[in-house]
Amino acid sequence: MANQKIVASKADQVEKLATQMKESKSYFLCEYAGLTVAQMEELRKTLRKDNCFLKVATNNTIKRAAISNGFEQLNDVEGPSCIVISNNESVDGPKAVAAFAKKNKKLKIKDGVVDGQYCTKEEIIAISQLPSKTGLLAMLAGGMYQTIQQLCLGLHMIANPEAKTQE
Repeated sequence: MANQKIVASKADQVEKLATQMKESKSYFLCEYAGLTVAQMEELRKTLRKDNCFLKVATNNTIKRAAISNGFEQLNDVEGPSCIVISNNESVDGPKAVAAFAKKNKKLKIKDGVVDGQYCTKEEIIAISQLPSKTGLLAMLAGGMYQTIQQLCLGLHMIANPEAKTQE
């Protein structure tokens, strides 16, 4: 018979991880087999800059936490797996891990959840290539500014027809 303290401790770990996953913008799994401690620390440091974190947990803990959040399909939990959790923006964690994985081929991205939607490995990689929310807003503002600028130029040319002929 299992010790009740151990069972309670494991249930507490699952509940804590499930809460962190539920409160995050995105989370996904990675396989880190073959990475050194220094490389893992470098990855953690990179993730902390973007308000993300990497958590190493047992495969069973990750599976149970995913199931308690309603993501039974998050089942690519084999081998040494870790979970990357993004708290600010959905793309922060995937971007940082994808950049790190380009330099360190042993880190492999697996499936995950982004904005409450299950995503496959390919979708996580595609999301990592998207611009951040700030970048998208800057692109939108630039597009809006260009339209207004062209409208003003057209109105100026209509109001001052001689300005058009002088050029």
